[in-house]
Amino acid sequence: MREGRLEEVERLLAGEEQDPLPEAVERELQRLLEPGEKRLISLYTDIGSGGRYDDRWLVVTDRRLATLAPEDGRARVEAELPLSELRGVRLRDYLGNGSLEAVTETGAVEMARFSRTIAPQMPRVERILRVLADVNDSQTGGRRGRGGPGKAMRCPTCGRVLPRWSEVCPFCLKRGELLARLIKYVEPYKMIAIVGLLLSIGLTFLNLAPALVTRFLFDKVIGPGDLSRLGSAVMWLLAIYIGRTVVAMVRGYMMEWLGGRVVLDMRIQLYDHMQMLSLGFFSRKQTGQIMSRVTNDIMRLQYFVAEGLQQIIINLLTIPVICVMMFGADAKLAALTLLPTPFIAVGTYWFGRLIHRVYQKVWRRYAGLNAVLADSIPGIRVVKSFAQEARESKRFQERSGALFIQELNAVKLWTAFFPALGLMTAIGSLLIYWYGGRHVIEGRTSLGTLVMFTQLMWQFYMPVQMLGEMNHRVQHALTAAERVFEVLDTKPEMPDAPGSIKIPRLEGRVEFRGVHFSYEPGKPVLQDITFVAEPGEVVGLVGPSGAGKSTLVNLLCRFYEAEEGQVLIDGHDVRELSLRSLRQQIGVVLQEPFLFHGTVADNIAYGVPNAKPMEVVAAAKAANAHDFIVNLPQGYDTQVGERGQLLSGGERQRVAIARAILKNPRILILDEATSSVDTETEMLIQQALDRLVTNRTTFAIAHRLSTLRKANKILVLEHGRLVQMGTHDELLDEEGLYARLCHYQSELSKVRGV
Repeated sequence: MREGRLEEVERLLAGEEQDPLPEAVERELQRLLEPGEKRLISLYTDIGSGGRYDDRWLVVTDRRLATLAPEDGRARVEAELPLSELRGVRLRDYLGNGSLEAVTETGAVEMARFSRTIAPQMPRVERILRVLADVNDSQTGGRRGRGGPGKAMRCPTCGRVLPRWSEVCPFCLKRGELLARLIKYVEPYKMIAIVGLLLSIGLTFLNLAPALVTRFLFDKVIGPGDLSRLGSAVMWLLAIYIGRTVVAMVRGYMMEWLGGRVVLDMRIQLYDHMQMLSLGFFSRKQTGQIMSRVTNDIMRLQYFVAEGLQQIIINLLTIPVICVMMFGADAKLAALTLLPTPFIAVGTYWFGRLIHRVYQKVWRRYAGLNAVLADSIPGIRVVKSFAQEARESKRFQERSGALFIQELNAVKLWTAFFPALGLMTAIGSLLIYWYGGRHVIEGRTSLGTLVMFTQLMWQFYMPVQMLGEMNHRVQHALTAAERVFEVLDTKPEMPDAPGSIKIPRLEGRVEFRGVHFSYEPGKPVLQDITFVAEPGEVVGLVGPSGAGKSTLVNLLCRFYEAEEGQVLIDGHDVRELSLRSLRQQIGVVLQEPFLFHGTVADNIAYGVPNAKPMEVVAAAKAANAHDFIVNLPQGYDTQVGERGQLLSGGERQRVAIARAILKNPRILILDEATSSVDTETEMLIQQALDRLVTNRTTFAIAHRLSTLRKANKILVLEHGRLVQMGTHDELLDEEGLYARLCHYQSELSKVRGV
């Protein structure tokens, strides 16, 4: 391997955390490594061979790539590849997981499989392997990702691999432009910002004034024994202290208000913008990442706007003012006072860099701990059903232990740095006492000057220390701003067309004309779909899993747009319609209905927030939900719990139907609305649905084909194509796919479980 490549890899790895290997894996790796072989990466992955969740460790050295698996207190090498045989690297995205493939002359070898929790760490490994193999995207066909197969996920400017969680290159980010854009949010409140800045400047001088008054007090009052001037000098100090307190209180409140107001504007703008983004955006992002933009990143910006920016200005002003004061009083003593300054500034700068790296590792450990909680708490029933409490406890203990170790590393730095910083400032004060004390004793310097120097010294070192941290403070704020602006700069993938049509009431005629659609280029999901649904018809959608049924109704709701062909409602292309007016007239009842945390009445009235109580009750009665609701502890005011977990599946379904009835949509979509419930509940739900579909164009996705006997039209999909269309009886006579599916269900219904 060329030395240049290894140096570049070491540069890329600088400050990066390597996952510690378990004892058994470490022993097996030491047995595998050759003398002089250097380990570069050790990374934990969470999916093993066969797609099962299991512990694996991916190890990269300067000679090989290997995957090791623990097994009964020992470890084994699951896969190994010399770097000399590596011709390329590929990251692949699958449903809920991904893989890292090593490309050789004979084909691709899967070296690691990982969940979405691990996915953000993999682009770094991919990039380093590319450097080691000396290949680029053109040699290996790129990697599959947000742009589909073959699209290189690299910055078009510098060529670096983009972080998987971002579409912005952090290396090419223009910091000045980002800071200017952030400051624009302060413009509506610029008078408050200016007043706050003036108060900050005034507070700076009020903080320095006591040193001058103290000098006067010692030299002109206490020294000469002038009792007549003692009271006035003390009153001046009292006035300064009171004024400083009042100014600090007013300034603090104003700046906190300013920071909170700016953040409020940004948070509302960010959330409003997210509401306009397509489902594709949310499918590419993890929920935790999106929440982090609205909470953690916004809070960082609040501190920067309220305090950080002005604090930097104040510190830059304070240092030269104190220097002028000290050198004006005694140049030699001032030079001696400044002697520890370079050590404090450099020490603070390096400490900031070290602690930032350590906290990056702490934050990763927190993310890993949260990932365990996010998996185990929602899935607690599965955990208990499979008696895996001990396993989950062990996972949590391991992640907590790793977090504890990283937190201790941070504590070591803090406990070492601040006492050392205190020692440096103490040495500075001792130098002042030694040198200044001699001058006072010898009569070359007044006692008041010495006291003033000691006061100014402590006020001088703090800004020096804070300016040493300035770079990291600014970087943290700009990184948070970049993450927020990344979302704000994401364009809605399906914005309203100029002059979009607002239809107050749809008739409900739906037509698909030669519609083609795919989520990824080269993988069609729907192909040449053509049919017409007249107003008031019930259209059934059937077919094997993955045939494209849900995609078809997603196009109708305009969650996605057709690549070819047209989707028309009442003769209008859905792309010409206002999204709001379209979706306000479409109702959806899902197989697993989502209820929001709140009361039963709130959930029924979700689509019509201003609905009257009697309208809510009428909708519940039509959905066969009224009887069970009135028997709840607080009736319609009963809290449904997180995602409606305090209600049974059938009860949640009937609340969702009541929600759709109250909305009174012209087009209705039913996605397996009667599956996974008992027979009696199914009958109640079916009765409610019969009322709901009346005089509405209805699309019903169903695997239980008996529910579609009354449908006016049934569309049979297979591999994304419309292979059959007709009524239940007509399709049975054709003896095609629909007839086979009916036959299979009939046979299954004869099976008796034990």
